[in-house]
Amino acid sequence: MFKKSFISICIFLCFILTSCGMREVTSTVEESSFFVDITFEGGTGKAYIKSPVEVFRKDGKMQARFIWSSKNYDYMIVDDVRYDNENEGGESTFTVPIKSVTGTLSVIGDTVAMSTPHEIEYLITWGEKKESEEEDQGSAGAGSTDREAVRNALDKAGLKKTEDIVLKYASGLTMEKYGDYSYVSIDNSGDYLIVPKGGSIPEGLPEETVILQKPMDRTYLVSSSAMDLINTCGALDRISLSGVKESDWYIEDAAAAMGRGDILYAGKYRAPDYELILQSGCDLAIENTMIYHEPAVKEKLEELGIPVLVETSSYEKHPLGRLEWIKFYGLIFDKEKEAEKYFEDQLDIIEPILKDNRNTGKTVAFFHVTANGLINVRKTGDYISKMIELAGGSYILTGAGDGDNALSTMNMQMEEFYAEASGADIIIYNSTIGGEIGSIDELVEKSSLFSDFKAVKEGNVYCTQRNLFQQITGMADFIKDLNALFNDTQREYKYLNKLD
Repeated sequence: MFKKSFISICIFLCFILTSCGMREVTSTVEESSFFVDITFEGGTGKAYIKSPVEVFRKDGKMQARFIWSSKNYDYMIVDDVRYDNENEGGESTFTVPIKSVTGTLSVIGDTVAMSTPHEIEYLITWGEKKESEEEDQGSAGAGSTDREAVRNALDKAGLKKTEDIVLKYASGLTMEKYGDYSYVSIDNSGDYLIVPKGGSIPEGLPEETVILQKPMDRTYLVSSSAMDLINTCGALDRISLSGVKESDWYIEDAAAAMGRGDILYAGKYRAPDYELILQSGCDLAIENTMIYHEPAVKEKLEELGIPVLVETSSYEKHPLGRLEWIKFYGLIFDKEKEAEKYFEDQLDIIEPILKDNRNTGKTVAFFHVTANGLINVRKTGDYISKMIELAGGSYILTGAGDGDNALSTMNMQMEEFYAEASGADIIIYNSTIGGEIGSIDELVEKSSLFSDFKAVKEGNVYCTQRNLFQQITGMADFIKDLNALFNDTQREYKYLNKLD
């Protein structure tokens, strides 16, 4: 611990000595950014540019960061200009000026995977503007530690397993207790040993094992989906830094804490304020999977002695699986009883619906219209689709299959969407990404074809509230909203607005 503190102090002094230079650099960082889904054509199909693509403005100019699924592309040619790979040794990455995120973009990629370099032409079709950075499920996660090696090291240290924490719905993590120690393994993330305050670290652990030393009360929270779970189990005071600005929180307690100065903004995942993070004595960074696009940031935080935990609750297919991650936050922040009680209380709320499990026959489409006129829909295996089914509805978009990537959404042409969804009994507009709409007329303004939809003619059009996806703990209420809607039951909706 002394060694880590000494290193941190030295690095902090370096930041102070170079602060003028740092300010000069940060004056040209990205001014704003968003994510855009793409479709990709060309080549053999073995290599591709990952979707979504990050688009940002730098010095007033729009640029795109193209990340390939392969390490074998040494340059790209866009609009007759050559751009060299900027990520030597990793997935080929190119930052390219662009004029628009509509229509198509023809590019050339030079691959060295064959016996001789080959230039191959590809076609990018721009799709959805993705304003949420939470569900980057197309990214590859970290490799997993040898779990038996961890258990063997604990055994040699005299730590015997005392409990397997039972998870009823969550499938993306396992949690085991060894007295005051806990061992958590998270798929697509890594393995974490939670050490009690003052506890020693067992010898012989695989070097990939991340050590989380309690009390962990100065956390830098980047993953916005975790805030609601942390706040609900009573651990908001453990968060001292946020990757989300006060104005972007829909969770009132989080916004209020930032307003009071209890939580400070420390930059987004791709551009953290290292100086502030060090000054605050940060002892844990909770990231989402977007950090895999910026491996240098993760490495820098770890170099500064700050353990990085990549939370992957968005990978859970069952909605109650996402909610059950509250037990994980209860474990690491010493709020286990509170977390367990809240989860069981939520199960009690929706237990009658789950037991009934009756399909009402109501068909539902859940979507939003992108800036380019495409229709962004949830895939059939997505947790939103699952909530519709749990509530007694049928997700009508059977053509929105799981696809060839892990993203939970996909884009459709309006004509294709019309063919599948025009007969839906109910349509729900996703305002979280698409922005709220106040009337059916506003929907029809986006495309005149909506006027021919059955749900539009019958007045069964709804819009979600903007806070839905940040408030993970509201899933039970959202399922109750849906169930009441499908059964024509009177209820004051918490997350739905009916449009006239």
